[in-house]
Amino acid sequence: MIFTFKKNLGEEFKVYRDSVLKMILETLKKYKKRLKNIDEKLNDCKDMDKYQLYGELITANLYQIKNENMSSVTLDNYYTNEKITILLDSRYLPSVNAKHFFKKYHKLKNALEVVTIQKEETLKELSYIESIVYELESATTLEDVSEIFDEISENVIFKDKADIYKSKKKEKIKKSSLTKNKNVSFNPIKYKIGNYTLLVGRNNKENDYLTLKFAKKTDLWFHTKDIHGSHAILQLNFESAVDDSILLKCAQIVAYHSKARLSSNVPVDFCEVKFVKKPSGSKPGMVVYTNNRTLFVEPKV
Repeated sequence: MIFTFKKNLGEEFKVYRDSVLKMILETLKKYKKRLKNIDEKLNDCKDMDKYQLYGELITANLYQIKNENMSSVTLDNYYTNEKITILLDSRYLPSVNAKHFFKKYHKLKNALEVVTIQKEETLKELSYIESIVYELESATTLEDVSEIFDEISENVIFKDKADIYKSKKKEKIKKSSLTKNKNVSFNPIKYKIGNYTLLVGRNNKENDYLTLKFAKKTDLWFHTKDIHGSHAILQLNFESAVDDSILLKCAQIVAYHSKARLSSNVPVDFCEVKFVKKPSGSKPGMVVYTNNRTLFVEPKV
């Protein structure tokens, strides 16, 4: 009977996790396609200076260019002291072609500014979506998946799809003990390292709470460098220095709780919690930090 219960629970977990993961991967595909389109637009903008040059050269040489429709004109490029042949739209006079070149230059210049911002925002969204994929791949219980679902349900990226994927099963899943912040379920993974305790977040919202609310400013914060993974806090008790062997073990555990788990030489950054900040408006789990050191370790718990 116990075996059957565990088997059914395992199947329920897998179905629930895979359905949420499917939704996330669909969104990830959408944003990757968006990034591809943005890169194509940026590639088009590479030629904008060329159109400005064409407009300048034609305008500067109008006095010697025949005022008639033509398919091309060859002029001296005063920037390189070489001849340059400019293809024209033979439906229009050279002076009109020059205006068209300037217009195209300004259009591409404006597009570059807009698309550059779009790319920056899209890369941030992609990074966040990939962090959710990591969380789901690391989830081991129905509660883990439920908390991840809670997180994405609050995010505009997933809201429409999340409404579709909501199920009655999710509402029945019991939450672990809540913190003072009633919106956060707090049950980090705990490791004893000598006389120290290392706390490892299980998802983005818990990472935020662990680092920004729960930890003391003098505790040590750990995270894999430029790799999706958990936040970890080494709780300190007035020690002025921590032995290198303790730091190394912490880094190994943090590397294990990251997408680089199967790698052999993983960079892990650490610093005091007071040097970790959350930019205004940033996604759950996203922080910036300074005054850090880096350890290269093999993932291990």
